Amino acid sequence: MSSHHVVRENQEPALLIFDVDALDEEYLGQLLEWSPIVIASDHHVDFLLARGIKIDVILTAQQDLHVEQDGVLVICSQDFLTDVMLYLRSRNQFAVHILWNSFQPNVILPYHKEFVVALYSKQVKYIIQPTFDKWMPDDRQIIILNTNTDYHTENLEKISDTLYKSIQTGFVRINSKNGEPLIIGEEL
Repeated sequence: MSSHHVVRENQEPALLIFDVDALDEEYLGQLLEWSPIVIASDHHVDFLLARGIKIDVILTAQQDLHVEQDGVLVICSQDFLTDVMLYLRSRNQFAVHILWNSFQPNVILPYHKEFVVALYSKQVKYIIQPTFDKWMPDDRQIIILNTNTDYHTENLEKISDTLYKSIQTGFVRINSKNGEPLIIGEEL
């Protein structure tokens, strides 16, 4: 028995690469499986092209960047994130996976209402939402980044300011007390 999958344009989240080492190559391959729009900073073009990864958009601060790939859009910018989000909005693409090791929560939070963002940093996947409800084994670590929002947790033990671990196998719940978003991370 066979199945056919049709992927419509903008159905798959775009992939924005600020740091190729934010995620190991196996997970990167999984994100590339359905041929998303690939946007990369100019620092990673050679790495991606050497692996046969087609880049749709390159972000650069250089005025005269030359790329060994046809059909690529080069965006010259000093504010990469803002310009990428404007580009994605113009394409009606409102979901994005971001590979970025040095992100700051206050930089990414303004986009949470318009975009569905999954952020990968140092082998951790972060999501931005006011609630988190997931079945987890015991001793699984969760990171809650400070967004100046009060929140309530269930089945989690606080280890440090941002690090928690599940107490027992079962549902882990995190709820923002005022409905504001939280940045919640899980190790991959």
